[in-house]
Amino acid sequence: MKQQMILGDFIFGLSRNFAYSNLQRKSDGGWANIDILTSKPKSSQTGQGLQTLVIGGKSMYAQAMGRLDELRALQALRVPLPLVDGVGRNWGLWRINDLTENQSLVIDDGTAMVIDWTVELAEYTNA
Repeated sequence: MKQQMILGDFIFGLSRNFAYSNLQRKSDGGWANIDILTSKPKSSQTGQGLQTLVIGGKSMYAQAMGRLDELRALQALRVPLPLVDGVGRNWGLWRINDLTENQSLVIDDGTAMVIDWTVELAEYTNA
C-alpha cells in the first residue's frame, strides 16, 4: 500500500482516498532583532524554534468527512505522534496544533461533496 505520509496510525494517501496536494514546511533559525535607539537593530540568537508543517488537500464525499473525524480523534488524544513519509524517513514526533475543514456543495443529508482541509503540525521536543 502506497502512502504519502503516516501520522501515528493515520495514513495520508490515495490508497485511503485522503491524499494531500500541498505541504508547507517552516523552520525557524532562532534569530531575533533587538531594537537600538540610535542605529539598526542588533541580531541576537535566541535558540532554534520548532519546525511546523501545514498539510492541505481537497477531498470528496462522506469518506473525507470520516477521515477528518479520525484526525480529530487523534488530536483529542493530546499526545505527540510519529510522522513517517512515503519513502520511510522518520520525521520524529509531531503534535496536531490545528485541523481546519471547509465544506462545500453540501447535499440535503448534510454530506459535503467537496472538503478543503488543512492540518497544522508542530515538531514535538522535550529535550
